[in-house]
Amino acid sequence: MSLQGYFDYNATTPMCPEAIEALEGALADFGNPSGKYTRANASREKLGIARQQVAQLLGCDCDELVFTSGGTEANNWAIKGLLSALGAFKSEAPAHMVISSIEHSSVLEIAKYLERAFGIEVSLVQPDSQGLVQVQSVLAALRPTTRLVCVMMVNNEVGVIQPVHELSALLRTRGIHFHVDGVQAVGKIPLNAHELGVDTLAFAGHKFYGPKGVGGLFIRRGVDLDPLLHGGGQEKGLRGGTEAVALIVAMGAAAQVAFSTMTESTAHAIRLNRAFRQMLEKDIPGISFNGPRDLAMQMPYTLSVCIDGVRAEALAAILDQMHGIQVSLGSACSNNKTASLSHVLVAMGMSEAAIKATLRISFGRFTQESEFQSASLAIAQSLRSLQRISHSIDHAQQSAA
Repeated sequence: MSLQGYFDYNATTPMCPEAIEALEGALADFGNPSGKYTRANASREKLGIARQQVAQLLGCDCDELVFTSGGTEANNWAIKGLLSALGAFKSEAPAHMVISSIEHSSVLEIAKYLERAFGIEVSLVQPDSQGLVQVQSVLAALRPTTRLVCVMMVNNEVGVIQPVHELSALLRTRGIHFHVDGVQAVGKIPLNAHELGVDTLAFAGHKFYGPKGVGGLFIRRGVDLDPLLHGGGQEKGLRGGTEAVALIVAMGAAAQVAFSTMTESTAHAIRLNRAFRQMLEKDIPGISFNGPRDLAMQMPYTLSVCIDGVRAEALAAILDQMHGIQVSLGSACSNNKTASLSHVLVAMGMSEAAIKATLRISFGRFTQESEFQSASLAIAQSLRSLQRISHSIDHAQQSAA
């Protein structure tokens, strides 16, 4: 499969060769890892190795790691499981939670559900114009009844790296659980769950060159969560259901590669980011970049690009159909919803025109600089095509009048 022209790595990454090989090798070991007989041993051993590989990537201990079906389940479990364990669903006094307004839909929709179904009080913290969630804004939203704070590690649309370490230290002193959606961070930037000081952290295998349908949750030792999925005694009794061994093994292989190549991959991404910015600024008039001015605060794999006066939706369609280049308008998990404006860019205070003129370009380990040269030229050519179409429509309308 050719990856030429693929610039939507934030939505999903292609499986790396090591993960594919591990997946194929694990498919033959069909024994249930919970079994007590010999055939189960191979599956159980491979599961244990994969847990070590993923724990190494997260900087945590193996017993602090539980596998799930992905980031959405992990976010659901962390939030619902924590509030359930605290008795918040049965308390007469409503519990309170604080989340940033630019969270992924798998956090925002949970908050809406808990508010509607259980009366949980929710405060949304707005970012600044650069997409950064300010620590003081989170602290100002806290109440005596606050039980949980959720702020994502890296925003999936703009790539902003949030001040998670600083927040965790302040929340720990207040005894407030801190959950972090780390889906866009794990396997992409150096990360150590223990050093971050977070209580729970969600991740998904397909964001770091593993398979779809598998992920997990870091649960700091000493934190109690009620299970989201009740059933057997799998995953230390915390998540019922037979483990997806082959998927987990493949994710483990991807985690090992991500850990061993982290320094090299990050440096590669920084070089590509700078080069592509320069190309776009040279080739595209009226272009600007959304996000922090300090590029150290932005994921190097993500560019949120605004092209003045352009409908990004039309531009993306031309790039795909005429040039074989795939980019995104925002989160892949929200592109099919009726809401046409990115909630992230709205929260950052951008105008409707600027939001509709924004593309998300995300790349990864397999992207080459030559692809950016082709993409920059294709964008410039596509813009000229859109301008010709616009002029033709205007001329036709004037003639009809």
